[in-house]
Amino acid sequence: MNYINLLRTRAYGNTTGNINAGQLTTDFILDERGRELYYEAFRRTDLIRYGKFTTSAYLWAWKGGVLGGTAVDAKYNVFPLPSTDLSANPNLIQNKGY
Repeated sequence: MNYINLLRTRAYGNTTGNINAGQLTTDFILDERGRELYYEAFRRTDLIRYGKFTTSAYLWAWKGGVLGGTAVDAKYNVFPLPSTDLSANPNLIQNKGY
């Protein structure tokens, strides 16, 4: 919690954004990482790690092609192997669902 409050003090310029132990949850940490690492491109990886990328546990507009968002197939947690890689190496097997 101390490290998060140090980050928030830096971001806010004072201690008005600091949190207490009751507010420190895994969802809070996920959200804080989303804010702090916005331009670092970690969001997709974090959502997969927390089990929220493909499930209905976390929805955003147009997720799954629906305005309100919907769960999508779990195959999207991994990328498909490029066809050029599959052609070059017959020992590779395409990821399930692709």
